[in-house]
Order: sequence, then C-alpha cells, then structure tokens
Amino acid sequence: MKEDKIRKDELENVIKIAKCLEESKNSWLWYREIARRCRLNHKTVSRLIKNHLKESVIEQEGVEPFVKIKMVKIKPGVSINNVLRYLVVKQKIEAVRNSG
Repeated sequence: MKEDKIRKDELENVIKIAKCLEESKNSWLWYREIARRCRLNHKTVSRLIKNHLKESVIEQEGVEPFVKIKMVKIKPGVSINNVLRYLVVKQKIEAVRNSG
C-alpha cells in the first residue's frame, strides 16, 4: 500500500512557501520569485504548490498569452495556521481513501 504522508523536507518547504505568500500580503508572486525568496528551485515550488496548496488556500492565475507562466497569492484571511490545518486534514482524508 502506498504511503501518502508528506515528507518532512517537503512539509518544511510548503511552510516556507506559505510564509512567503503570507508575508507578501495580497501581492501576486511568480513561482520564480517565490523560489528566490525561499531559496528553492522554481520547479520544486511549482510541484509543491500543485500537490499541496490547492484553491482553498491560494489564488492562481495564468498570464496571457503565456499559459505556463502562473502567479499566485494567498487568499484573503488565510494564515499559516490555516495552511497547516488544511495539510493535516488533507493527509487524513488521503489515508482513509487509501486504506479502503
């Protein structure tokens, strides 16, 4: 059975990204700017946002006409504690899905 727990290093990086978004307030940030501020690879930032920070936590927009370029910001009223609670609940749901 596949284990769906988030690795410790991934969790630390997701928290770095969430803190970066929270500190930027309502400003839109490019993945590369988040990567620079968090000292991560831009592809790592993209993967972690795609896998762990969904639409309930962040807003995401593509830049026309460049559909692969995306900008993100944290939703109004969302804090780092909300992100952590979201990750815990998400992990519990995935564990229940995979046990059955």
